[in-house]
Amino acid sequence: MVTDMLKVFSIDVYALLDPGDTLSIVTPLVAKKFDILPDILNEPFMVSTSVVELVVAKRIYRNCPIIFVNRVTHVELVELDMVDFDVILGMDWLHACFASIDGRTRV
Repeated sequence: MVTDMLKVFSIDVYALLDPGDTLSIVTPLVAKKFDILPDILNEPFMVSTSVVELVVAKRIYRNCPIIFVNRVTHVELVELDMVDFDVILGMDWLHACFASIDGRTRV
C-alpha cells in the first residue's frame, strides 16, 4: 500500500493506493465537491471495511479525472463513508492504468 496526495477534479485529496482493494472509493465529503452527479446503482451492494462492519454502496462517480505523478487518468469512484482517506484507489484503477506497486523497492 502507498499513500500520497493527488488531485481528483482538481481537488487535492489524501489517497491510499491499495492493490488489495477491488474497488476505488471516495468519501461523501469529497464527492460533494465534484462537478458531476453520481450514477445510482441499480443493485446496491454491501462493502466490508476495517472501521465499520458493512456499508451499503449506492452511488458511483464515473470517469473521474485523477492527476497522479503529473499524468491524467480516469477512475470510477464508489461513494462510501470511511475515515482516514479521501480516496482509495484499488485494483480496478491499477489494472486500467497498467500500473504495479513494488513494495520491496518502494516503486
